[in-house]
Amino acid sequence: KAVTIEQIEKEHDTFYEVGIEAIKAGKVGAVLLAGGQGTRLGFDSPKGMFNMGENKELYIFQCQINNLMDVVKLTGTYIPLYIMTSEKNNSETIDFFEKHNYFGYDSNYVKFFIQDMAPSVDFSGKIFMESKSEMAVSPNGNGGWFSSIVRAGLLDEIREKGIEWINVFAV
Repeated sequence: KAVTIEQIEKEHDTFYEVGIEAIKAGKVGAVLLAGGQGTRLGFDSPKGMFNMGENKELYIFQCQINNLMDVVKLTGTYIPLYIMTSEKNNSETIDFFEKHNYFGYDSNYVKFFIQDMAPSVDFSGKIFMESKSEMAVSPNGNGGWFSSIVRAGLLDEIREKGIEWINVFAV
């Protein structure tokens, strides 16, 4: 059931407490959509690795982990974090997190999975070809996170952990 902004504001305290209790009970997980490259930023690596700090290093991934760490500090509970990468940036993303010690997030709560690929088509549905015998493929988009997490075999883990709510957010 959808709610309006006015309803959210009116029920803020109730929603806040319900959310905190769900997190403490281990019923909340998070999915970070991190399959994209930083091309539009003039950066030829995963977008989350982009350093946006002016006076010190501050990576996009670091900002997102800092937000999760605020929740950890508030609740005393780590939220299982599933990071969707792409075939192109999976290794580089994992290496980056390891090099930066997961920005202080407990790595036992972090799992990486690769986004599914789908055939590339034009607006009329004609399939693009990589070569005469090979179909061109592209990542299946942010909307494909659920099928990708299922194909990676992580849905069983999510169920086993008792996760009922998943916050999906993008780089």
